[in-house]
Amino acid sequence: MERSNTFGAGRLARALAFSLAAGGLALPLAVQAADVPAAVAQDLYEDGGVEHWLPKAEKGDIFAQYVLGHMYSNGKMVEKDYEQGLRWYRAAAEAGFAPSQLAVGTMYFEGQGVERDRAEAIDWFTRAAEEGYARAQSNLAALYLGEKGIEPSYEKALHWYGEAAAQGHTVARYNLGMMYAHGLGLNKPDYVAAYGLLSPLVESGHRAADELMRSFLGEMNEKDLLAARELAKELRAQDRMLVALDQRATGR
Repeated sequence: MERSNTFGAGRLARALAFSLAAGGLALPLAVQAADVPAAVAQDLYEDGGVEHWLPKAEKGDIFAQYVLGHMYSNGKMVEKDYEQGLRWYRAAAEAGFAPSQLAVGTMYFEGQGVERDRAEAIDWFTRAAEEGYARAQSNLAALYLGEKGIEPSYEKALHWYGEAAAQGHTVARYNLGMMYAHGLGLNKPDYVAAYGLLSPLVESGHRAADELMRSFLGEMNEKDLLAARELAKELRAQDRMLVALDQRATGR
């Protein structure tokens, strides 16, 4: 059951627009999902293009299938062909490869090589998120936070942003802090939790996080600030993040 909040409709619309832009969804999801893992990107095409990867993919090599999906979907060393891209992404996705699951969901979301289908997109994003893929978790949370045609669920958005933030996903951590600051999915805003989540981002020069924190600092008293600084220390340990937030929610 969704918990209530007192966030006015006008303020909610402005916050969601700002959140989605700051969260990376201002760019097409395809741009995010189609990226090849950075560790291997520079070596992907050194041995050749389709002629190198196709035999491997046809033998069931999941990563080769993913690479072919990327090549066709982005026109890398081959003419762009979304249908072929989706075919190979799906082959790896069906085998449980989370980056491909995210890519398939993205293609359904964008209508690339297939009719646009938000429900199908959410299904694939969810599969990837449940595999523990932080980028999919963050994208899924953003859809539940305010995507046209999808029933909002602050509870699900909090959950998936939390899962991604606990893996060090900066966008998710910012958006989770935003939700706590505005009380989305909560009974009321929790500035202490928001401060704790945003602090390391502010310290690293994250401008949006700095602006967000400044917007609620005036609402906090000395006791709140002391609690927030202590919580910030706990939240720096990613393996403690969800536990610390749960403990705070239970203790409020």
